[in-house]
Amino acid sequence: MGVLENLVEQDPEFAEAKFRSKVENEFVQIKLSMVTGKTERIKHYVSDEIYNRIVAKVEDDKANNRIQLYDELNVYSVQITSINELEDCFTIEVNLCSRALEYYIDRDTRKYLSGNNQSRVEKNNRLLFRKKKNAKGFNGVQKCPSCGASMDINENGKCKFCGSIFTLENYDWTIVSMDI
Repeated sequence: MGVLENLVEQDPEFAEAKFRSKVENEFVQIKLSMVTGKTERIKHYVSDEIYNRIVAKVEDDKANNRIQLYDELNVYSVQITSINELEDCFTIEVNLCSRALEYYIDRDTRKYLSGNNQSRVEKNNRLLFRKKKNAKGFNGVQKCPSCGASMDINENGKCKFCGSIFTLENYDWTIVSMDI
């Protein structure tokens, strides 16, 4: 039996088209969070290491009084390049091809600083997703691990009552490696 068959056997909910759609959606949300500085909205999609790198990038941009924009961002393609089975998890590596006007503006004046604001740049982005083999079933509404309130994970993964962040690592695929 191949790795994909083992994955589907252990995760009957897995469907390649659904997974690709998830990858596209999370990639766009991550880029948007970097532009707006609202990184807490994507914390539940990524590992702590990736989240800290994203926050550091946003903080560096703030310290340099700039904002990186991704105008006309779209995902051109998502290709699964490998599926691996490890002792306690599965990993899926993808190559995501995106296109956008990528440039910096001054945080105060909103004037162009550098980058390409005239034509869209095509980029290949490598992302690695991991899902635990014993992951619990997941739907969009969960209970907050801290206070027990209902949370809509698809909204932002943050409890509106106590502020705790819900992470997907025990339930779904999370990004554990990504070019930022």
